[in-house]
Amino acid sequence: MTLQRTQVLVDGHQLRDTGVLRQAAAICCVLLSCATLADPADPTIYRVIDAQGKVSYTDTPPKDGTAEPVTLKEVNTQPAMDARKVPVPAPDAATNPYTRIEIASPANDSTIPPGQLSVVVQLQLEPALQPGHMVQFYLDGKPQGPAAAATAITLDELYRDSRAIHAAIVDAKGTQVAQSNSVVIHVKRPSVKHKRPVQH
Repeated sequence: MTLQRTQVLVDGHQLRDTGVLRQAAAICCVLLSCATLADPADPTIYRVIDAQGKVSYTDTPPKDGTAEPVTLKEVNTQPAMDARKVPVPAPDAATNPYTRIEIASPANDSTIPPGQLSVVVQLQLEPALQPGHMVQFYLDGKPQGPAAAATAITLDELYRDSRAIHAAIVDAKGTQVAQSNSVVIHVKRPSVKHKRPVQH
């Protein structure tokens, strides 16, 4: 296809008809598309000038040798984003090395009679308490003394009521590593209404 009678400049050559300006722009877009989709083995675009000085572009150079290769700017492309999911690391099972952490004594739902003033709480661990770990005992959710490297504690002066006991394993920074089950004991105390009279 050739362009005739334009008054705009295309590659330094004056054309004589402004009515074909849009056609010239469309041809340029097609040529650029061809350059992008051309065979990678021969992506060259040639500018051809005929005997009348008319300019055209093609990817197949004529045999008369009047074609000049055109250097096209590199197409700006954006690499596709990698949509693969990033694997989420599994929780570190080593943070809790204990297979068993259980209040062994007193038994759950046991009764503490009026004459018993203290209760020994024993914690069963498997494996044994690890280096750097300590045990914190709780009574009704309140810590009983500081954490210590001991699996037993004596609770004194228990008032009458149902009381909940549990324990937790903490590391050197005080971070909880594991927690035991909770047991409930029922503490009985003498009633003032049934106080024995003093004999003289």
